[in-house]
Amino acid sequence: MSNMYSFSTAALFPRKAGESLRLIAGAGFSHAELMPQCFAEAAESFASEAEKCGIHVSSVHYPLAMFSMLYNAGESMTGEARRFGDGLVRLCRALDAKVLVVHPHEPAKDPSHAALLEEPIRRNLQQLCEACAAAGITLAIENNPRGPGRTPDGLINYIRALGFGPCAAPMVDTTESWEADEDPVAFIAAVKPRHLHLSDYAGRQKHIPAGEGTIDWKGVKNALLGYGYSGYYTLEPLYSHYLDQPETALEKAYAFISNLIGV
Repeated sequence: MSNMYSFSTAALFPRKAGESLRLIAGAGFSHAELMPQCFAEAAESFASEAEKCGIHVSSVHYPLAMFSMLYNAGESMTGEARRFGDGLVRLCRALDAKVLVVHPHEPAKDPSHAALLEEPIRRNLQQLCEACAAAGITLAIENNPRGPGRTPDGLINYIRALGFGPCAAPMVDTTESWEADEDPVAFIAAVKPRHLHLSDYAGRQKHIPAGEGTIDWKGVKNALLGYGYSGYYTLEPLYSHYLDQPETALEKAYAFISNLIGV
């Protein structure tokens, strides 16, 4: 069985996804998280290209470029958003990716407008979750330094309030936790995430390669071992660190995570 180390194609922007997957595989990773950058990379047909890259796509991140579709209450857009979400789930199935990552939506500032501005977004997420559940995929909802997912309790309560059942599960981004003034180790211990985004921080620098900042990585490992984490260890640093000599930087990333986890 291969290890569970993974690297996000988001960190290799602006390269095409196929090239990014090949670079990740070349550094020794057995798995990758796909962040589609265009509609073609988010289509089910992209799976045939990914299969040629020599790596398993273990998770898919809902494209940041298309977030305005998912979190859109416009009556003319919701149908498009739901069709796009169904297509992402089909892509996950074709790739044998077991996780689809999304972020919490921003609640309506005025509660009196929630039915008009927030309920359509909840229905978008609900349909996406139902499609994931039918396909055996986890909808991983990421902590965020702004909004309802900024604290452990906030993230857990957000997921419970959606009422989507066990298909929807918390995930932790270590840098996003720090940005919310939350200790990543304590955040992990509190929410027991099913998926991870691992990156480091130092002073005002954020999303730097794991191991190059101030995060207590042994503490992170121990927190994960404490509840029996069985998911992927997905590195998701900022792309600016991989613009030059990505092969060397990726090999360093693989060495860090394999030495930390040790399996």
